[in-house]
Amino acid sequence: MELLEAWSQEQRDNYSKEIVVTKHRMEETGLFSDEALIRLLDKHPSHLIDFQYVESDPDYPDKQVTVDFSGADGATMMKVVKTNARVWINLREAMNVHPEYQKVYDQLLDELEEKTGKNKAMRNCRGGILISSKTAATPYHADPTTTLLWHIRGHKQAWVYPVTDEFLPDIEYEKIIIGEVDQDMPFSYAMDDGAILKPADLYGGEMVSWPHPSPHRVENRTFCVSMVMEFSTAESAFRNAGSFTNAWLRRRFSANPKPWAQTPILVKLLKVAMGRALQKMGTRKKFRRIDWVHYKLDMDVDGFIKTVTKPYKRVH
Repeated sequence: MELLEAWSQEQRDNYSKEIVVTKHRMEETGLFSDEALIRLLDKHPSHLIDFQYVESDPDYPDKQVTVDFSGADGATMMKVVKTNARVWINLREAMNVHPEYQKVYDQLLDELEEKTGKNKAMRNCRGGILISSKTAATPYHADPTTTLLWHIRGHKQAWVYPVTDEFLPDIEYEKIIIGEVDQDMPFSYAMDDGAILKPADLYGGEMVSWPHPSPHRVENRTFCVSMVMEFSTAESAFRNAGSFTNAWLRRRFSANPKPWAQTPILVKLLKVAMGRALQKMGTRKKFRRIDWVHYKLDMDVDGFIKTVTKPYKRVH
């Protein structure tokens, strides 16, 4: 069984340059039913599971806060995500870790490389599975990696915004690259007027991709299951290394670097080389945020999510 439907020449030409929406058959593999996902939750390494709660009216940053799920089995976690209003689970690298998922993932990569003509460009990618409640939302953010959203079950709406200073200020993207924040950025609903995809209704069996590092946000309309593919390309690595240097210059010397889009190519090359050197030296560790736990999974409280008395570092 082929996982991808035929791509048009226009889709092939526009891939990674513009928004592309296409069809897939991932659900037909049987790996994304409730029963299969419960088994996956039970065996997936706990350090690769993120259980997130989106607060009702949070301040930026850290709109998505970590829930301590220690002691809960897969059936319990699935029950919570199906009944609690604003939680989602990310099984990081699930498509890479387990043989039955890896087999499907390898086939998907083979077909995607053939459709896009990007031979071997995606072989460093990670595939995570998202299980999210019916009113969960992914706040406005930008991914440092090239990202493809494979929607498998349910109904989502997605907004994608242009890569301009208005929607992606250099200083905010640098915070993501250096690790000070997760991926969230300041947002107001007035920004929706400038979105280049506003909104797209996504149903099971649809994939959407966008140019790196386009800001985007997603809102669920039903319980949803998706797979997110993340990988580095030469273009994303180039941009990220240069942004790392600019972030370091701001913090080390209180510099105000020229906007990346306006930086001459020779200066970009120097900053990229410097950024790669700084990353090899472990500089990012000095700025990386701590993952604080604010909530605990508790089946005896209403909604199953309990506020902890004092936040603590994630240990699960």
